[in-house]
Amino acid sequence: SDEGFPPPWLVPFLVPALGGALFGFDIGSSSAVVRILGEKTTELGKLDALALGQVASGSLFGAMAISAVLIAVGDKIIGRKQELRGAAVLFTLGTVIQSFTANLGLGSVLVGRALYGVGIGTAMHAAPLYIGESAPDNLRGKLVSLKEAAIVLGIVAGYGAGAV
Repeated sequence: SDEGFPPPWLVPFLVPALGGALFGFDIGSSSAVVRILGEKTTELGKLDALALGQVASGSLFGAMAISAVLIAVGDKIIGRKQELRGAAVLFTLGTVIQSFTANLGLGSVLVGRALYGVGIGTAMHAAPLYIGESAPDNLRGKLVSLKEAAIVLGIVAGYGAGAV
């Protein structure tokens, strides 16, 4: 092949695929976090079933909310590359808030979960189209499918991390 290494489609595939893996890891690892929070008294105190459900689903609410917005304005106003950049910032901010503000209470953790979820929704909105547009014709379907496989791999890794 005349492409050289790395091929020009590799980085535009790996970045959104990493977003998929992070999404999957969040799904898998959340189960362990919820289990730990339900069994023990932590910095957040003893959490009841409602609070545990909020922790587990907080990122999904953020993802759902931003997905509804991006359907209308994402492609027309923001663009997929900018969406992916924004998703990376949101993933990072959400993670930092969840990690370093638990001592402020459950509300701060839920804000971090929702912000992380906005990053998830943003990445999952833009990723398949971005991969499809940047991949060579003969690899488009395969690379979009591999991004989905990255989500599943992330789920398995998250459950594995929770089992340790």
